[in-house]
Amino acid sequence: MKKNFILFAVLLLAISCEAQKQSKEYTLTGTCTLSGDNDKVYLCRIASSGLDIADSTVIQNNSFTFKGSIDGADLRVLVAFKGTSPVSQALIVLENANIQVNMPIGNTSPVVTGSPNYDLYLKFSETMDVYSQKAQQAWALLSDPNTSIDDRVVAKDTFDLYNSKKNAFAADFIYNNIPNYVSDLLLKYYFSELSDVDKSRILTKMKKEMPNAPTYKAIVEEMRIEAEMAIGKQIKDITLNNMDGKPVKLSDVYTKNKYTLIDFWASWCRPCLMEMPNVIHQYALYHDKGFEIYGISFDNAKANWQACVQRYYMSWIQVSDLKGWQSLAAQQYNIKGIPAMILVDQKGVIVAKNLRGEELANQLEKLFK
Repeated sequence: MKKNFILFAVLLLAISCEAQKQSKEYTLTGTCTLSGDNDKVYLCRIASSGLDIADSTVIQNNSFTFKGSIDGADLRVLVAFKGTSPVSQALIVLENANIQVNMPIGNTSPVVTGSPNYDLYLKFSETMDVYSQKAQQAWALLSDPNTSIDDRVVAKDTFDLYNSKKNAFAADFIYNNIPNYVSDLLLKYYFSELSDVDKSRILTKMKKEMPNAPTYKAIVEEMRIEAEMAIGKQIKDITLNNMDGKPVKLSDVYTKNKYTLIDFWASWCRPCLMEMPNVIHQYALYHDKGFEIYGISFDNAKANWQACVQRYYMSWIQVSDLKGWQSLAAQQYNIKGIPAMILVDQKGVIVAKNLRGEELANQLEKLFK
């Protein structure tokens, strides 16, 4: 009997180890009856600019398979094609599991099995959809010019109420489902909407129960960088190449000037170009008094960068590693949107941030009195 028990324990341990091994990768299999042989299905990430293709595979006998691994869990969109036309798509939660997906036909919903976090995400979405519909109905009344003043007041209150309910529900759902990876997934998409109190309690619980969750770690790292980049802190040094391919060190610039503006921009960024006439004007006013600009472009193409600099007569220092949003500067200074500006003094201490329009003009006028 004792021998049998030990044998059973060893077998159980082997099964457990095998399960852990399998949990390090995913196998995503699916069916799509609307596509033919050799048509493609794409596995896409959800990006701010739309869908970003992460992987693709060929459909055979109405079936397809993806294999890989993911840190935690995240939303993905499957898009199936027939020839060059998309014919079906499905929102899924990708996680390291054996997941099966039947792609939808027409207005039907996909059938997803084998993904525990998908089931949990559906529960979340059902309640959020109710709140969203109520908020949208109120917004429609607010947007209608024929809505009376009294009805507009009621609609505004209703809109605010359901937005508040959405955020409160999201915060509670995330908190109550820690340490499930769906909480980390939802934190990625809703963190900016949460109150400071909710952010604090969620992050505190995650630190204790799922400290290695990818979104949690990314947020903590962003907060650390942001704290280091606060007004009064020393700016991190950086060296990037100018248009001639020669390295220009930031500290070599700010130590030679009273104040230096670090300007993050790109030729493809319309708000950046709208701001440029003001920057040019301020540079003309104060350059001779000790004002310099260290322009960091988030361009990918050198030709576009050069052409834009010439077109707008940007006569100050221009540098770039031509890596777009993957630029070292974007990571080091935690830049999430452009235009962005950081003003430092001669010692490299941050004096002001996020200066645009009149704020930049007023700040420089005060400093160069």
